[in-house]
Amino acid sequence: GRGRPAGAAGRAQGNPARTRGGRVPSLSRDEIVDAAIAVADADGAEAVSMRRIAQVLRAGAMLLYWHLANKEHLLELMLDTLLADVEVPEPTGDWSADLRTQARSTRTVLLRHAWVIDFISARPPLGPNTLRNLDRSLASLDGLDVDTAVAVNILQTVSTYVLGAVLRELGEIRTQREQDKLVQADNDFAAKFEQWRQRLAATGTFDHFLRIMTDEVDPDARETRDERFEFGLDCVLEGIAAKLANGLA
Repeated sequence: GRGRPAGAAGRAQGNPARTRGGRVPSLSRDEIVDAAIAVADADGAEAVSMRRIAQVLRAGAMLLYWHLANKEHLLELMLDTLLADVEVPEPTGDWSADLRTQARSTRTVLLRHAWVIDFISARPPLGPNTLRNLDRSLASLDGLDVDTAVAVNILQTVSTYVLGAVLRELGEIRTQREQDKLVQADNDFAAKFEQWRQRLAATGTFDHFLRIMTDEVDPDARETRDERFEFGLDCVLEGIAAKLANGLA
């Protein structure tokens, strides 16, 4: 099952708060976090509020505060919970393969929960799942005989590539939806596009750009997203390996 975070703020998870009558509230923190993730997946993170989650769970909003300090605390728990879904393998002795597995899995999780990209790079949670992933990732680099600062740089380089690639993919998905609507609404879209291409060609200024269309290369094609991600990941991992071989530090 999914690992559960303890959270960096708010009440300790050890002893649940009790009502005045001594009863432990029946609603669990896991249920609250799962409901909040479902709301964010459907309507975006901005739709998450204590009132909205209480409505989804058919509970009083005050009951949520037995488990959470505030909305920021809830967001931390949501992020850390989803990071439990990222596959970070036990070190196999092949650092590149281990980091590749983690990179692919991170991409999958971020594309499944598109709202996360707006938060994860700015404020990574420090819950148990995050720390476990980081610890295991660092362990995968033990055989490289590099110091801790270099190991962290390697992990950050791969992470930066993955976040950037996912951000681009999400932009492609939004643009494709908008373009599909535009094409459906305008029967002359193809003709107008061809006229635009011809005007560019007539200037004689954009020959290299026009080769993209002449050679029928779609840089945003749905069917090449996996291939493009793997190409970039190859470049990153092979570049790190080359730098290691040439004396990284």
